[in-house]
Amino acid sequence: MILQALIFSLLLTYCSITVCRRLGLMDVPGGRKDHAGDIPLAGGIAIFLTVVLISVTQQVTVFSEQLLWVAALLFLIGVIDDALHINPWLRLGVHYFCGILMATAAGIAIIQVGDLLTFGTIELLLLCVPLTALAAAGLCNAFNMIDGLDGLAAGLVLIPLLLLAFLAWQAGHPMLPALLIIAVPVMVFLLFNLGPNRVWLPQIFLGDAGSVTLGFLLTAALVTLSQGQAALIAPVTALWLVTVPLMDMLATMLRRMRQGRSPLHPDRLHLHYALLDAGFSPRQVLLLLLAYALCCAGLGLVLEALPASVSLLLYHLMFLLHCLFVTRGLERICATHEPA
Repeated sequence: MILQALIFSLLLTYCSITVCRRLGLMDVPGGRKDHAGDIPLAGGIAIFLTVVLISVTQQVTVFSEQLLWVAALLFLIGVIDDALHINPWLRLGVHYFCGILMATAAGIAIIQVGDLLTFGTIELLLLCVPLTALAAAGLCNAFNMIDGLDGLAAGLVLIPLLLLAFLAWQAGHPMLPALLIIAVPVMVFLLFNLGPNRVWLPQIFLGDAGSVTLGFLLTAALVTLSQGQAALIAPVTALWLVTVPLMDMLATMLRRMRQGRSPLHPDRLHLHYALLDAGFSPRQVLLLLLAYALCCAGLGLVLEALPASVSLLLYHLMFLLHCLFVTRGLERICATHEPA
């Protein structure tokens, strides 16, 4: 199955590049985008089509059959957004609606969040659907917002996918194939995205269709594997596995609102942009943030040995430190690198 996913992914990537060039589905430099030349937004298309083809030909259930239909809807909206640039609030509404469908039609919902207050397991009851939808919309936007540096969004998706796959392999969990058929095309995308940008291996970007759909599928994976009798991780551990995109989104929104702007207004307040402005190279920033994400994910897994309330408390502390670093530390570092 892994070999088939690899072959499908490579073939679909080259096909997607050709289609994107002919249809003009390209990322054009300008504004916050300083890459060289027009880049095909083929990554998300190739990744999703690979997942669909492997699901059909290898009869692999991606968390639930209905979920793939919901993801297809989200993917199509993402392609339209790449081409026409949908209003961000409308786009957020669509993400939330797809989150509702995840919890209802697809049957993947956050039923309980564990013993976060030391009073016993907290059942969500009537809050199950809206909070699942909020989680889905949040992670869709978190990965979309952090997709501003080569390899970053895909790398931040790949880390929790591979960690979950390792845990599933250890436990003999039936969700292992579903995790792998998402991880393999993501790795192929990174080969093109971070490669030498030659004729035989041209650079491609995820596009909104890719970052949003991957955020959605990862949400489904985290919910599936943190709920019920077959859970592999505690619900609070799911937060640790997506620390970097989640904290970057929340911290950036808080900074925007503090400046009197819309929380969805695009700008260079993200952590990766701040690190670039502080003098780090793109590859250094990529390695720093992936290492940060891996350390947080590892810490979250280690904290499973302690009560969930302790893990949540430390997560809040981490978020506070993250915000202080972004708002205080990085601003001072950036100031020292400003030209005289």
